[in-house]
Amino acid sequence: MKILVANVGSTSFKFKLYDMSDESILAYGKIENIGYGESSYQLNSLNNEKTGSKRYENYESAISDCIDFIIADNKGVLKSLNELSAVGFKTVHGKNMRECRILENYILNAMEEYNFLAPAHNPPYIQAIRIFKKLIPGIPAVGLFEPAFHKTIPDYAYTSGLPLELAEKHGIRKYGFHGASHRYISERAPEFAGFDPKHVRLISCHLGGSSSICAIKNGQSIDTSMSFSPQSGLLNANRCGDLDPFIPLYLQKVEKMSVDEVADLLQSKSGMAGIAGELKDVKQIEKDAQSGEKRAMLAVNTFCYRVKLYIGAYFAVLGGCDLLVFTGGIGEKGAPFREKITGGLDCLGIKIDPSLNESVSDEAVISSGDSKVKVVVIPTNEELVVAREVQELLQLK
Repeated sequence: MKILVANVGSTSFKFKLYDMSDESILAYGKIENIGYGESSYQLNSLNNEKTGSKRYENYESAISDCIDFIIADNKGVLKSLNELSAVGFKTVHGKNMRECRILENYILNAMEEYNFLAPAHNPPYIQAIRIFKKLIPGIPAVGLFEPAFHKTIPDYAYTSGLPLELAEKHGIRKYGFHGASHRYISERAPEFAGFDPKHVRLISCHLGGSSSICAIKNGQSIDTSMSFSPQSGLLNANRCGDLDPFIPLYLQKVEKMSVDEVADLLQSKSGMAGIAGELKDVKQIEKDAQSGEKRAMLAVNTFCYRVKLYIGAYFAVLGGCDLLVFTGGIGEKGAPFREKITGGLDCLGIKIDPSLNESVSDEAVISSGDSKVKVVVIPTNEELVVAREVQELLQLK
């Protein structure tokens, strides 16, 4: 079974083509800056490589080139697109969507209903899904919705404080996101660290431009930091994270802001970038913080403090912790962040070895020898989880 996994960003398109017989990658690639002048592209397969720049006006032209690369004469890894069993997507949000589903029109409608909640994710994914349906109509398009891993969260953890009838009418509840990443960590991290995945208390910290934390008990999600929308939970690069609900209402009142203006503020001009100023990216904020720039230092300190709060909360929820895992761009590469987050957590039995923390290059244990909790860094693999879930769904059909 061959499955193409499509990863859609607000201005980018990435893909990996898997042969599921051995989970090998036959081809992969990325195209960036779609719709904004010259786009860089990098396409790779077992016997071909193409890199360069080109103007891609829209997703359809980018996706078409990726498809052509996969089936290129003499060098293509597939003779025909009919060899594909499915195209898989890491779909983000849709009303009452918490599963792996074949992306029929009514499911796309459920995604569109929640466009307001995930404006940076849903519209480009919906567009890309429809393009694939047009270009290769005979191949199933399948979406693994990010909340799927969080279906096991108990009702008292996902229920909001609204009148129940109103919440049920509009599907308002904790959904949770980064599900593919947290699922991968729930399986790979115990294996790497020497624990039984079905008998381990694990806190998964997916930290990057978009961040969330998950409490995992015996392989199942029992709580996660993101809730009804990706704007909740931890600070993100430019999204606000947890916020007193009366703050946006107050801003509407005193700043005379519309709902859409407040929404744009919370999901594109807040978070670490909002604190640091000038809408800097995370790498620049980290660099400025290390050089002593005060607003950047405040942004980093606020982010790390929020992560620490959730680790403490989930330590209590799990009744202890055996394994603390860092993943995602910051989690995998941000040694200063990991040091700041874990500093002072020796009261929970969490201690890291500074030299191990600084020398991480791949999967690594960074806890000290006397740490009661094993602390590890594991690069995530969301695309592989999508491919596995798509395969499982198709085999049930």
